[in-house]
Amino acid sequence: MVSFLLLQLIAHTISDFYLQTDKSCADKAKNGLKSPKLYIHALITFVCAWLLSFSFNFWWVALIIAVTHLLVDAMKCYASKCKYIFFIDQIIHVVVIVAVCYFWKGGLPDCLCCLDEKYIALLLGVFVCIKPSNIIIKEIIKDANIKVNKGSDDNNTEDLPNAGKLIGVVERLLSLVFVLLGQYEAVGFIIAAKSLLRFAEGDKAKSEYVLIGTLLSFSMAIFVGVAIKLYYGM
Repeated sequence: MVSFLLLQLIAHTISDFYLQTDKSCADKAKNGLKSPKLYIHALITFVCAWLLSFSFNFWWVALIIAVTHLLVDAMKCYASKCKYIFFIDQIIHVVVIVAVCYFWKGGLPDCLCCLDEKYIALLLGVFVCIKPSNIIIKEIIKDANIKVNKGSDDNNTEDLPNAGKLIGVVERLLSLVFVLLGQYEAVGFIIAAKSLLRFAEGDKAKSEYVLIGTLLSFSMAIFVGVAIKLYYGM
């Protein structure tokens, strides 16, 4: 049952974070139930859940997941100004997935029974540490009302577009690997090195803003790594 649940969480991660663009999210938030993007996203959710069940008979359960997902996303559209709505939305999605997996009696097909559950968990951990973590960190900072005042010289900034996202992904993947290998000192070294580099830039407000994101980024990777390590006794 745990392997099946992990596969369905991977399906949710793919459909909700990797196969959904900022434009489609904006369209859903603006038009609600009138947005075609909402129904396309529900269809993608259905397909991902069904495919990663590796069972033809799971189609009706995947349909329940997709319809519930559509209704929850519609609620989110009309409550977009509510604080923590992103996290409420994700919690409901996960609760629904856990519930349907608990009551699903089909289990994994024979062709996947030999697949080590630990590797499925590792795959989910890698998926979470890439794009979802960027979005979660952004939502935490937004809900905490943390902002950086933009100066007049913003157009002259030397920051590379999207470089921060890529740096975040790399640091989380490295941290995940180091935690799984038990090399916690290496994680501490990366945190210290990046923090010193940022504070050396001179812009205190921006440095503190980036430091918050950095600490959240490392915290997520460490949490995922420690959870996998403790659960599977690695």
